[in-house]
Formats: sequence, structure tokens, C-alpha cells
Amino acid sequence: MDMAAAYRILAPIGVALLWVLGCGILRRGKIRSCWTFSAYVAAATSFSTYILLYPERYTPVLFIIKQGIYDSLLFGMALEIAYKAFAAFRGVASRVRGFLGLAVTLSTICVFFMAPTDSQYENLGRYQPSITTAGLWCLTFVALLIVWYQIPVPAFTRAIMLGYVPYLLVFVVCMDLIERMGWGFIDNVGVLNAMAYDASAGYLAYAAWRKD
Repeated sequence: MDMAAAYRILAPIGVALLWVLGCGILRRGKIRSCWTFSAYVAAATSFSTYILLYPERYTPVLFIIKQGIYDSLLFGMALEIAYKAFAAFRGVASRVRGFLGLAVTLSTICVFFMAPTDSQYENLGRYQPSITTAGLWCLTFVALLIVWYQIPVPAFTRAIMLGYVPYLLVFVVCMDLIERMGWGFIDNVGVLNAMAYDASAGYLAYAAWRKD
């Protein structure tokens, strides 16, 4: 089986898992665990379903819009999870807000200087990894603070960090490979990314439907 055929199998599986995940979040009432993650699932399900049904309409412009929405929600996840986890701990919360504010500021500065001024589709491999990496570090930083201070968080919030962060790492690696090896390598990278995405969506769907 070639890479293109493998991707055509993995892509619909990913879309189906997103629908299962979204339904699980609604059915089990876990939408309040992280509103921005729920918004991400809704956006990802909508975009993925549309692209699956109308692949010819998946233009470079649509890709950039999609990634912009995903990146915005990624930073929102880090901020929301941090706020909810540390809101009840006043002394710790002030330090966390300071640390997180510094992390977001430094990440934003890095993204600003690392991203090319002409953020076109052809340059995606140059600026997208830096943006996703910044969001990844913010989310990972929040997870480390939760572990360090032994803050109790809902099981589904923990599942978001355990299931989504590893996928983001794979996504960054895939984008870096495209930048280094060229867009001709995209079929191989697409399969790797799709496998990681399906694994992440499958785990999160299980966590969403699981009774806490």
C-alpha cells in the first residue's frame, strides 16, 4: 500500500473519531472542562468533514485560515486550563499567572521574529513550527506546574494534556521535515501526522465517553 492510499484510509477514520469525541463531550457533559478545547474539537470536526467531502476546495488559503484558528485555540487552552486549575489557590495562582504571562510573552516575541513577513502557504514550513511550538510549550508548562504543585484537575482535563500535547509534538516534527526535505515529501509526512492524529483523537474520544 502506498502512502497516498494509506492516508485515504486514515483521514476518514480521523474524522469519525472527531465526531465520536464531540458527541462524547456533549453526552457526558464535559464541555465545561475546557471550553477552548471543545471549540477546537468543533472547529476540527467542521474543517475535517468539509475537507473530506470537498477535497477540491481545500485551498492554501483555507489551510492557513484553519491553522490560524487552531493556533489561537491552542494558546487559549493553556490559559483556560491554568486559570481553572489554579484559581482556588491564591498564593500559587499569582506565581503561575506571572510564569505563564512570561512564557506567553516570550513565545509571542519568538513567533514574531521567527515568522517570515510574507506568511504564504509556500513558507508554511518556516513559520508554522515556531507558532505551534510556542503553544506547545505553554500547554506543557501548565501541565508541569499542575504536577509540581500537585493541583487536582478533572480527569478529562488531564486527558487533554496527555492526548493532545504528544500529537502537537509530532505535528511540529512533521512540519519541520517538510521544511527540510521539501513538499515532495508531504505524502510520507501526511501519513505519519494522520497516524498520530488518529491515535490522539481515539484516546480523547475514549476519555470523553469514560465515566469519571
